[in-house]
Amino acid sequence: QPGAEIFRAEEICLPRVTGGLAVDHVSLALRAGEILGIYGLMGAGRSELFDCIMGRHGHASGKIFIAGKQVKERDTTRRIQRGLALIPEDRQREGLVSILSVASNLTLASLSRFVRLFHIRGGAERQAVVQMVRELAIKVADPAQEVSSLSGGNQQKVVIGKALLTGPKVLLMDEPSRGIDVGAKADVFRTMRKLSRDGLGILFATSDLDEVMALSDRIAVMSNGRLTGMFDRAEATEAAIVAASALGHGPTAQLAPAHGEQR
Repeated sequence: QPGAEIFRAEEICLPRVTGGLAVDHVSLALRAGEILGIYGLMGAGRSELFDCIMGRHGHASGKIFIAGKQVKERDTTRRIQRGLALIPEDRQREGLVSILSVASNLTLASLSRFVRLFHIRGGAERQAVVQMVRELAIKVADPAQEVSSLSGGNQQKVVIGKALLTGPKVLLMDEPSRGIDVGAKADVFRTMRKLSRDGLGILFATSDLDEVMALSDRIAVMSNGRLTGMFDRAEATEAAIVAASALGHGPTAQLAPAHGEQR
């Protein structure tokens, strides 16, 4: 069962350069050990919401809280230190440095953990790499080989491992199964379930209806930058989710009721 609230976002807004809002007053909460799926079609604002939460848009507004304490840091580095981590949608461009080794990619965001005075503790770093390769079942003969030599699914596991080594409380996963084969998807989904059982709060965005129905404890729906639906998994139906994903395009768009509730 999910625990206490671990994360909350209030009134997140992101103005578009061309006018209007790419993220339009979105508020949601996440509990420890919960997987909250955010479903929406292309252009719904899911990736932009994650970027706002991670501090990648300095002109975004709204508040975020981790374990009840407001996160006032505006930059990505310090938000990672506060317990946020992002698995980006484009792992090749934003998640990995392709010319570096698997080991270097895994520890890239958490090097401060292994620094003593002005030196990196190589033994501790290697131990962390070996442990992460084993835990995530990354298929690699030697962590010293280039990450670009791995399959798409194993590259995605490296991106997940890099995020986990920062010690997050909340993990944001943007289209975590995009571009990987069926077997690797199953591995990634098993990893998500294990992390949630260990108490990590997971927000994941997807445009795959089957995926969001299979993995989520609760399902949020976004359309045209707005949150248009919130459903408990036990009450959610595909028809209700699809209907909510179209609501944001009307002039009178509003939050869809959970299945069985009155509007």
